Amino acid sequence: MLEFTLVGVPLMLVLVSLFWMSMGMWQYHTLAEAVNATARTASVHGAGCAGKTCATTVNSVARQIAASAIGIPDSQMNVTLNSTATGQVSCNPLTNCYNNSNAFPSSAANTTSTVVTISATYQFSSAISFWSPWSGGVTFNPIVLGANSTQPIVF
Repeated sequence: MLEFTLVGVPLMLVLVSLFWMSMGMWQYHTLAEAVNATARTASVHGAGCAGKTCATTVNSVARQIAASAIGIPDSQMNVTLNSTATGQVSCNPLTNCYNNSNAFPSSAANTTSTVVTISATYQFSSAISFWSPWSGGVTFNPIVLGANSTQPIVF
C-alpha cells in the first residue's frame, strides 16, 4: 500500500496534467486552424467579388470562425479583422459581430495589393495552472491562447 501511495498519487497527477495540456493544445490548434481557414476564405473573396454575391461580410467571417473553432465558445473569443486598405474591426467577443453587415474586406478598396489579417485570442482555464509560485496562493490563472493569419487578396 505504501508503494502504491508513493507511485500512484504522482502518477494520477501526471495523468490529469497530461489531459489538461492536451486539451489546451487541441484548443490552440483549433483556434489557429479556424483563423487560418477564415483568412484564406476572405482573401479569395476579395477584388473579384466586390459588389457580387460572393463578397464576404463581417458577419459571415465571424460565423465562419465560430463554426470552425469547435469546442471554443464564441462568447469567449476576441477577434480582430484587419485589412491594409480598410482598417480594423474588433469583435470583442466574437458574438458582437454577428449582426454586422459591413463588407470585409471593404469592396471599395479590394485590390490584389490588399492584405487581410485575422487575429484571435481565447482564455484557456485549466486545473494545472491553479498554483503559481509568484501569485502567493491558489488561483485559477487563465492562459491566453492566440493565433493570427495574414493572407494577400489573391484575385
